[in-house]
Amino acid sequence: MGYFNNASIQQESKSMIKKFFRYVGIYGINRTVIKSLGRLKSRFPIWPFFIFKFPNLHKKKVGIIGCGQFSYSSITYYLIKSNKAKIIWCCDLDIKAAESLAKSYGIKKYFIEVGLNYKSVDLVYIATNHSSHSQYAIESLHSGCDVYIEKPMVTDWKQLELIKKAKDETGKNIFIGYNRPFSPGLRKIKKLSVAFDKPFTLSCFITGHFLDEDHWYRDDREGTRICGNVGHWLDLSIHILSWRHKMPNFIDISINYSNLQTPSDNIAIALITSEGDLINITFSTRGEPFEGVGETINFQQENLIAKIDDHRKTKIWLEKKLYEYSHWPKNVGHKEAIFQPFDKVIKRDWEEILISTKLMLTITDMVKDNNKNYRFNL
Repeated sequence: MGYFNNASIQQESKSMIKKFFRYVGIYGINRTVIKSLGRLKSRFPIWPFFIFKFPNLHKKKVGIIGCGQFSYSSITYYLIKSNKAKIIWCCDLDIKAAESLAKSYGIKKYFIEVGLNYKSVDLVYIATNHSSHSQYAIESLHSGCDVYIEKPMVTDWKQLELIKKAKDETGKNIFIGYNRPFSPGLRKIKKLSVAFDKPFTLSCFITGHFLDEDHWYRDDREGTRICGNVGHWLDLSIHILSWRHKMPNFIDISINYSNLQTPSDNIAIALITSEGDLINITFSTRGEPFEGVGETINFQQENLIAKIDDHRKTKIWLEKKLYEYSHWPKNVGHKEAIFQPFDKVIKRDWEEILISTKLMLTITDMVKDNNKNYRFNL
């Protein structure tokens, strides 16, 4: 029995080593190491590698709520590396996760409850369970802070109304962590496109993570995998539609389910707008992808045809000319999305985010009720 256990451990170790080097080829050595340390909830002191920077007297004071993998490997990493932010505290219901983030990045204060600590910062990043995003955001807004919310902003309609009310009452800014509009491949397409007023066809094929039956994404309060995953490509669709001066009057939604027991796992969503745009989103989760979430995006509008291959390569055919781009390290737009609260960077339009969120909640409701067809009026 011991022999088989040792053989299994050795095989798993070899697999992890291979995966590590594959990730180095995709993300580069720095990001791969940071991702690995985040998975291990390491307390390894990363902060000494970032201390040799020119003094910046205009850093935003930042608090982080939610100290999981994404905060560790993306939010905090980019903020510290940029020298634009001074992270005052971090918070998580799992004190070990908060301690790991604090010790690794040299954050002096970490705790379970936020309490009165909002007053000590200008900006709060929220990366907790999806259903708790709005609660923390509303508390932050009323404490005088701008807010960055990792996707999704909300998981139900009541939360949306409350967060809109808080934004209107406080006049503070809300930024959302949908990143695909910031990806270099999509920005290349937008730059070369000259026919925004013409109908387009968009196809997104996504291989997502396989989730066990008891995964927290499956809790009804978390908004199914539509809020947890598919919202990225619904938001991308709305962003492309916003390239025009006017949104369509309506979007007809059609959904095909492969299994009504887990309706949001392997699903095909078709969107047809009043302007004749055709959008297809296929989300497949039949096995665990070796290199994380993968996606292929195909786009055609008039004489422009484009293909984004997992945000690592982009090909664009414009009439008879071919443009080819490589994106290394792999870039889905995380860094640019995270920097939205700072000056001199691209920011998403709030009304565009509201439409994206409403579309996501509409499709979430359809999935919960196993509905197949609906007209979404804008």
